[in-house]
Amino acid sequence: VAANQHIAPDHLLQICKKIGPILDKEVPCVPGVHSLLGTGRQSLLRTSKGYGNVQRKGSSFAALNRGRPPEMPLTCKDPPNLGRELTGTQRFSTVNPVSNYQHMRMHRRILGHLSAVYCIAFDRTGLRIFTGSDDCLVKIWSSFDGRLHSTLRGHSAEISDLAVSFENTLMAAGSCDKTIRVWCLRTCAPMAVLQGHSGSITSLQFSPFAKGSKRYLVSTGTDATICFWQWDVNNINFSDRPQKFTERPRPGVQMVCSSFSPGGMFLATGSTDDVIRIYYLGGGNPEKISELHEHTDKVDSIQFCHSGERFVSGSRDGTARIWRLTQRQQWRSLLLNMNATLPGSEHTTNEESFFKPKVTMVAWDRHDNSVITAVNNHILKVWNSYTGQLLHILKGHEAEVFVLEPHPSDPRIMLSAGHDGNVFIWDIVRGTKTQHYFNMIEGQGHGAVFDCKFTPDGQRFACTDSHGHLVIFGFGSSKPYEKLPDQVFFHTDYRPLIRDANGFVLDEQTQQAPHLMPPPFLVDVDGNPHPPRYQRLVPGRENIADEHLVPQLGYVTVVRQYDPASVNERGAAEVQSSPNVGLRRSGQVEGVRQMHQNAPRSQMATERDLQAWRRRVVVPELSSSGYSHSSSEYSDWTADAGINLQPSTPVSSRKRVRRQLSSSEEEEIEEEEEKQQSEDEERPPQTSKQKSKKPKRPKARPSINREVSNEFRPSTWITDVIPRKSPFVPQMGDEVIYFRQGHEAYVEAVNRNNLYPINMEKQPWRKMELRDQEFVKITGIKYEVCPPTLCRLKLTLIDHGTRKITDKSFYVKYHDMPDVIDFLVLRQSYDEARNDRFRSVIDDAWWFGIIVCQEPYQPEYPDSHFQCFKVRWDNGETEKLSPWDVEAIPEDAQQPECVGGGVPVTAEEMREVMYKPQTGEWGERSRDDECERIIAGIDQLITVDIVAPFSGPVDIVQYPTYCTVIAFPTDLSTIRLRLMSRFYRRLSAVVWDARYIVHNARTFNEPRSKIAHSAKLITDVLLKFINYLMCLPSSQRSSETVPDPDSWKGQCKRLMNYVFECEDSEPFRKPVDPTSYPDYLRIIDTPMDFGMVKGTLEEDRYENPMELCKDTLLIFANAKAFTPNKRSKIYSMTLRLSAFFEERIRTIISQYKTAVKSSEKLRRSQRFRKKLQHHESAAPSTDTTR
Repeated sequence: VAANQHIAPDHLLQICKKIGPILDKEVPCVPGVHSLLGTGRQSLLRTSKGYGNVQRKGSSFAALNRGRPPEMPLTCKDPPNLGRELTGTQRFSTVNPVSNYQHMRMHRRILGHLSAVYCIAFDRTGLRIFTGSDDCLVKIWSSFDGRLHSTLRGHSAEISDLAVSFENTLMAAGSCDKTIRVWCLRTCAPMAVLQGHSGSITSLQFSPFAKGSKRYLVSTGTDATICFWQWDVNNINFSDRPQKFTERPRPGVQMVCSSFSPGGMFLATGSTDDVIRIYYLGGGNPEKISELHEHTDKVDSIQFCHSGERFVSGSRDGTARIWRLTQRQQWRSLLLNMNATLPGSEHTTNEESFFKPKVTMVAWDRHDNSVITAVNNHILKVWNSYTGQLLHILKGHEAEVFVLEPHPSDPRIMLSAGHDGNVFIWDIVRGTKTQHYFNMIEGQGHGAVFDCKFTPDGQRFACTDSHGHLVIFGFGSSKPYEKLPDQVFFHTDYRPLIRDANGFVLDEQTQQAPHLMPPPFLVDVDGNPHPPRYQRLVPGRENIADEHLVPQLGYVTVVRQYDPASVNERGAAEVQSSPNVGLRRSGQVEGVRQMHQNAPRSQMATERDLQAWRRRVVVPELSSSGYSHSSSEYSDWTADAGINLQPSTPVSSRKRVRRQLSSSEEEEIEEEEEKQQSEDEERPPQTSKQKSKKPKRPKARPSINREVSNEFRPSTWITDVIPRKSPFVPQMGDEVIYFRQGHEAYVEAVNRNNLYPINMEKQPWRKMELRDQEFVKITGIKYEVCPPTLCRLKLTLIDHGTRKITDKSFYVKYHDMPDVIDFLVLRQSYDEARNDRFRSVIDDAWWFGIIVCQEPYQPEYPDSHFQCFKVRWDNGETEKLSPWDVEAIPEDAQQPECVGGGVPVTAEEMREVMYKPQTGEWGERSRDDECERIIAGIDQLITVDIVAPFSGPVDIVQYPTYCTVIAFPTDLSTIRLRLMSRFYRRLSAVVWDARYIVHNARTFNEPRSKIAHSAKLITDVLLKFINYLMCLPSSQRSSETVPDPDSWKGQCKRLMNYVFECEDSEPFRKPVDPTSYPDYLRIIDTPMDFGMVKGTLEEDRYENPMELCKDTLLIFANAKAFTPNKRSKIYSMTLRLSAFFEERIRTIISQYKTAVKSSEKLRRSQRFRKKLQHHESAAPSTDTTR
């Protein structure tokens, strides 16, 4: 020491500190690592020669240590790929940077359900997707190409949860019908129907715990019970009686969520009584071991971590708690307060300080290092799961988030989705957004995303939304999904079922179990079958030849007559389009939906039914009556349109009166008609007297084309352009009274005259319970060439008390026949009062008589009004009439010149007895104004050269086969004539006729032909013009170009009328009844409803559209606050209606602001001009003074 006094005590330490940095300059070490004892790249003896990047062969990674590949050295030049990483130990940060997730794209969005889809799951391999919907169906899809593999039927209410067994052999579905159904994934056969709950199923879980062959399926319900269903993995036998725990300390308690520990030993449940209950399965039987009372409000989200004995619970009290099991077998919690903020963040505002946070969802990352919570203020918070420290706040959502899904292998990635339609992929380590998708549905606003799941390998994920879509995302190309149509349904999806005492079901039509039925065919949402190239996507039909494939699909041999584009055609996405467009969930599309017991047997694939498929037409309704409840998109078979097809009631009865035939003469005519069944095709829309006097055309087989066209030519009651009291011509949206007696009489007449074959088993009174008279709405129209040309109607029952459309419907097929009483009568005509002395329109003339008495037409129907009046005409003849056949006689009515004679009907009198449009059926304008607007538009459209082929009727002399193919011919001139004569009863009937132009063009010609393309172009233009009520022909437009700042009032009125007619708005049209909901005013501070908004708008008390928007959004906010159950029907109705309204009002507000700015700019310009003119005029006067 004396010899080296210059050596300080820490000299060696200083040397060691200097060596590292010097060596790092020559041979870099691992950044951030400082060691004197390290090896490899951390060694102080390392050289640049021995520690560069090394190219290694694949064989060097083949060794396994305890079943895992070795840790890849950092000097490895080319590390293994992601597939190797998924089975090995390579770090994701090296192999798969977070930026890779920016390449995840939407592969396909498929419409596969008619209602909201709240549940989605993958099987254990990730090859199959399961979706459970409010339409009572569970569907199985291929995750690789989106094919629909199978539809699992049986539930009678909404699907609430899905679960897949760990053996990947079973799939269970819980429903609001209080049952659980278990299916075999290999055969789709039902394995069990579990009936142990007295309330809806809220959660369903297969336990990971395995003890020999014993397994458990666990369910919770709104009846406050939890059921442990034991089953045997070897023989798939489920116990009939579960081990049940009833946890109801007070009335109204519900079990709402559950989660198993990774090994299945523990089950944690949350309930509305604020208590968390823990069950233990490690003993002989499940037992409750603990109740945790830390939360002060209901616990509606709970989740165990991926490894270990920890779980997180979320509550509406604004907190989440991370629970762990201590060595003393006690559960201790770590509090996560949702009011916490990040260090250094801005101070909260007064509004935020009064906000009460609520946890809506919780989740763990893949490695359980972080917990993610979703809060009702639309933000996500990331917490350290060990310390409870708030790490990140993730912002981006605009509505509540109820989906948090961690990546199955990457701990950095978390997926979130919410009711705002946004799907985000987050990097929760950095707290940044990686990828974003917005679920926008054209013309319908956004679709709220209800559930999302990753595949087990994390390469794809799938989402479901409020409109019935399945959306698949992933890496790579979406080419495998391109062969799939946008709308995928099986034609058997909604066919009725019959149930046995144990809950198992059979298809009502085939009497077979659904999984044993032949492979179905694919149809779209309106029931139109897809072309053969799509039919090969159905399992079991891949290799069928076209000649065998097409007949089974309900096609005519030439498939060209179907064009999928026509199904999706709609008018402009304006307020004036169908009240249910974009709100399909509200009314349910009825194209393929025949709900359960109400579905008609007529869906059975007879020859006639198969041929009929191609004649379906999509017709969206513009506005139906105010109380109508219907679906968003509809074709000729959709209850949405409020569509009516009715035969003429008074016609046939009057026909017999005017004919004045004796019974023997009528019998002779009937015998003659049996030999001449083509007579009906040529019958004009007149009464029976005229028709009876017409000579019968012989039934000889036609030998020339001219005769063929005459035989198949539709009768004039279909093609007439003049409105008549009779025969009745059906139109979309008509409300009618259906008389079973008259229908039976019609069927008997058809069979007696052998006009066309009728399947008696398909008649509505054979399939459902019908009263002698039913109040119905015609929601589907379709015409068929037989001959004779038949009109097929879908009739949806209307509740007599509430006047609302029900979910029950049936079908009738008919045509106008002489001497047959019509069995469908307009409700408006039915409701009119009658007098004893009456007159009736027959052959466009008044005929007078007196009502003798009222008596039932048939004793078995004593309450029916069908032909209940016995009348005596002034000429002495007596007859049976119905109340709607007679009219009151005005005091100034012209009397006949002789007793028993007739008086011609004047045009004014004819208008009085015809249908009177209801409010909203022609939009904001009157029928006359709207008809004149459309006539002017058609006149302008006809001037275009491309329109020439469609400006007039098809020449059947030049095209004699046209009538053999086209059942309902129409053209622009026919539509124009009908508009001039006020033939149409509502605007939707005009739309329906207009759509038939393109339908007929595609049916008679090749769907891809030039003329078919022209027809579509013309129809699209015409429909956009009709649907956009503010659009005027150029000749009617004002020359004023400056926007009107007050135009928002008319736009908002149309929007509110439109919203008011939507079925989803029904609960919000009137104030909430405090007697029915006594706690409503306690929860809701400022009640609001659409009636109040409309009243305020009509009284002109809104200063601008922003005020109206504020009140309307308050309606939605109140609905969400009072109905917090996110899976309730009211809540989903609120989401759809809110999305639709916000999309429309956004445009109105934008136009208003633009108009205000333009108006202000114009005023400034005018003031400047006036000021300038003033100065110019003042200048000469000054000179004169001088």
